Amino acid sequence: MKNYIGVKIVKAEPEERDGKPGYRVKYPDGYVTWSPKDVFEKEYREMECKDFINSEE
Repeated sequence: MKNYIGVKIVKAEPEERDGKPGYRVKYPDGYVTWSPKDVFEKEYREMECKDFINSEE
């Protein structure tokens, strides 16, 4: 198998589900999902810059 790497910019905000901490995540195509806190924070880092395709609030 070959190795691949992917990078994506998402919008996210803290959100609990069933008493578990996590994040509500919105992808550039509008898809919205939820991710557990530890999983999300292992994969994503906060950006201060807002000049990207997914920049609208």
